[in-house]
Amino acid sequence: MEKEEILSLFNKFIADYNTEEKDAIWAKQSALFRNFWNNKILVDNDKELDDAEIDEVVRILDRNGKGNNKNSEAVAKAMIPQGAWRRMFNEIKREPKLKEKLNQIFNFSKEEIAALIDDLYKLNQGRHNNLTGQSGNAINAMLFAWDPKSFISVISLNDRKKVIEYFNIPSENLFEGELIGQKIIKSNEAIINGFRNAGLKCSPRTLSCFLYSYLIVSSWKVQAEDDPAPWGGLKKQDIGNESIGTLEVEESSDPSLFYMESQLEDFLIENWDKTELGKKYDLIEEGGELVSQQYQTNVGRIDILVKDKKTKQYVVIELKKNQTSDDTVGQLARYMGWIEENKADGEQVKGIIISAKYDERLYYALKKIKDTEVYLYKVNFSLQEFKKQKLIEK
Repeated sequence: MEKEEILSLFNKFIADYNTEEKDAIWAKQSALFRNFWNNKILVDNDKELDDAEIDEVVRILDRNGKGNNKNSEAVAKAMIPQGAWRRMFNEIKREPKLKEKLNQIFNFSKEEIAALIDDLYKLNQGRHNNLTGQSGNAINAMLFAWDPKSFISVISLNDRKKVIEYFNIPSENLFEGELIGQKIIKSNEAIINGFRNAGLKCSPRTLSCFLYSYLIVSSWKVQAEDDPAPWGGLKKQDIGNESIGTLEVEESSDPSLFYMESQLEDFLIENWDKTELGKKYDLIEEGGELVSQQYQTNVGRIDILVKDKKTKQYVVIELKKNQTSDDTVGQLARYMGWIEENKADGEQVKGIIISAKYDERLYYALKKIKDTEVYLYKVNFSLQEFKKQKLIEK
């Protein structure tokens, strides 16, 4: 794409994009993230962070964060489950070496950051906390939140590579054999400088949003139908529409039940080793990241994908959330078929449905699908009246 065409598209983009307002928002968001880091993470105590404290920051880092919507100003869609973010930040807080290394990354000069990121990846090796995956999503999201004036919010290294290659940005083959820290820092600088040289005088955030806008994203990034752009950008069929593949519900469900089911997925992941499922199945890690929750496929996202501890067979787990039995079973069968063909080399895949109840429709729907199970969950709690009594000193 020629410079003149890029400039023309950019001018159309900023006509509807309030740069000053958005940059001001990110100055405030950055201050919130820094406050969280300095006053919650760096404090030297054994107290775990509350979910609410972490969730407030996740809403800044991840547009899929709990409480966000399509209009939320978040760094990007980081593709990291809510429960994984919570575990990550609590582990960083508990582990002095992780905390110290990340603090150095945030506060040292750019010339030193690349080597520090490499050190962090070595230090974090073997940990299942989603901090140091090969995509760089978590680190890049935090770097932008810490300093939005210096870093782009194109957080995926895969996407950065596509941008650099499509727009012929000089990069000295940085994706070939470079350490992860060099890829993260050099790709950031290459993209910022490349577009500045093309005449785009704007903040890194504005540049990032332009790259994912419907005006240009289809040029460099061909997306699958269920691979939404970080800011609701262009897909094969829709612009800004996140409803592809969603399921209609025949009748309304109990809102309180739906809320509990929406929390159940995070609860299972966070407490996996303590559950019945955790005794039989292992969560899956790819590229240094725990990817079991909301596992991405070309036909949708699997609630939880695991492997049998003994047989190493893939197991697709779907939660029956606010949808009919027919829809749930059809979804399960679709995911099982995709995993069998694309991940399991044709080997049989097992399916599990987790539901609040087992009805006749679910029974008959599953009757012809081999190797499937249903788990029922119960939520038990009770209230006990506290009766005031005079304390008797012994």
